[in-house]
Amino acid sequence: MVFAFYDIAVFHNQHRIGICNNGSYVVRAVDKSVEMSIIIMEIVIMRKPNIEKTELISRLKKKFQTNEPIFTEEILATWSEYSRPRVFQLLKEFCENGAIVKYAIGVYYLPSLSFWGASLPLSAVKVAEKRYLQTNGQVFGYYSGLTLLNMVGLTNQVPNIREIVTVNEATRVREVTIGKTKFLVRRAKTEITDQNASILQILEIFNTINQPLEKYQTDNILALAGNRQIDGKLATKCAKYYPKRALQNLRNSEIGHVFT
Repeated sequence: MVFAFYDIAVFHNQHRIGICNNGSYVVRAVDKSVEMSIIIMEIVIMRKPNIEKTELISRLKKKFQTNEPIFTEEILATWSEYSRPRVFQLLKEFCENGAIVKYAIGVYYLPSLSFWGASLPLSAVKVAEKRYLQTNGQVFGYYSGLTLLNMVGLTNQVPNIREIVTVNEATRVREVTIGKTKFLVRRAKTEITDQNASILQILEIFNTINQPLEKYQTDNILALAGNRQIDGKLATKCAKYYPKRALQNLRNSEIGHVFT
């Protein structure tokens, strides 16, 4: 059995304390004349027992799925009783024993094992979508540009870089690399919510195109709004962030009739 020893003072004699892997302590006198095993008592708390580390991982598993991006700030909130330096120390230990995998700076995940036992890799798209698009039902961004046009079938061109508009960006526009995938991230001109995200996407589409649409294209565009009917008043409000042609093209399009 391996012990980690620390010097302590007990009954005015110099002793050393070792922590067993079962959570108990072994106290030994310097002259080795005294040896006893004790369960955790008020003598001194040298470190948290391993059972607490297991509890920390359990907390993460209750909040996050395997292969789901977990950001540092989320871990800090989950382990709020620990200081920031201690959290990073724990993360290092968990990464070394494979309980947690570090994907990139500030991004971790709970691994899921493949048939061969190897940890499945985390998707860069998952990381970007949680950071910039939505999490826990809260929407704060959307795909835009050529990425959006490809999504609804208005172009067959596959973009080399995915374009995103989000409120979670301080700069006007910048290129972000996550893993080996590049994203062009733009700061939103207005608040983005679950209610207006699809309308902002639709307005962006009609700011770009002015052409007859195939049925599958109109279906794809309407699918952006899910089962909700497009709110005409909200669309008019959002339209002020686009050139006038965006709302005009939308109203004259094959989906103009769906406005309430």
